[in-house]
Amino acid sequence: MRKSHSLEEIIRAVLPVVEAGGYDLIDAVWGSSFNRRTLTLFVDKPGGVLLDECQSLSRKIGDLLDERELVAGSYVLEVSSPGAERPLKGPQDYIRFEGRYALVRTREPLPEVGTAEVYGYLRGLAAEAVMLEVAEGKTISIPLVQIAKARLAIKF
Repeated sequence: MRKSHSLEEIIRAVLPVVEAGGYDLIDAVWGSSFNRRTLTLFVDKPGGVLLDECQSLSRKIGDLLDERELVAGSYVLEVSSPGAERPLKGPQDYIRFEGRYALVRTREPLPEVGTAEVYGYLRGLAAEAVMLEVAEGKTISIPLVQIAKARLAIKF
């Protein structure tokens, strides 16, 4: 039986198709849905992604994966927007979403707030650190290497 290529190989193959459409590939994950193997690709672009764009991109990527035989056996391909609470994956995201409310989880508690999970407004980057306004007039600096996960958040 033929074996599926690695997720990294699949990403390398689909990235040109995603970028040609003006999208950023935010994440790619293997999972399961209703007992079916599922490959989910999260894409975004300035202004967001519409459902019909996801459908069109899904057809193009599906054709490519089938043509190159990158995935063995049956699977479901999902192309989706990362949503309102999208993950922040790298320095460019902290700049792109400056001014937005976010949740940052660090590898160790931050001395300034006493916890490893902090909400605040993104205020850009300075010296390889994310600037996060945690209270009116109080901005903390979080080194990028210290961040375990970060995402946009909705403030209620």
